Amino acid sequence: MIIIGLFAVAALALVLAGNEPNVQYSVDEVMNSPSDYDEENVHLRGTVALNSYDSSNRTFLLQGSNHNLTVDASGVAIPPAFEEGRVVAIKGELNQIDGIWAISADEIITGCPSKYNAE
Repeated sequence: MIIIGLFAVAALALVLAGNEPNVQYSVDEVMNSPSDYDEENVHLRGTVALNSYDSSNRTFLLQGSNHNLTVDASGVAIPPAFEEGRVVAIKGELNQIDGIWAISADEIITGCPSKYNAE
């Protein structure tokens, strides 16, 4: 019984360790010191900049209050609710390419569109 109990505790510890919360940063938090996150997986939130989506290259700018970040979405599905001017969350790897910081998106998360229109 003791061995089964120890096994159960060990299995639970492994499950909990694998479900570590993923901290979500703003574009500005990361871009204030992007080298701290170089080649790391990050979870960002920001606004898709107006007139920035390039459908042929599948790139866009993610806006913060003070900084922008290029998003390469070529390897991920674009959600149906994706649109410029909308706040989205991006999960992916941050890299500097030719002096420009960019995130290669693994996932793009949009909120549900509002069911109600402002009157």
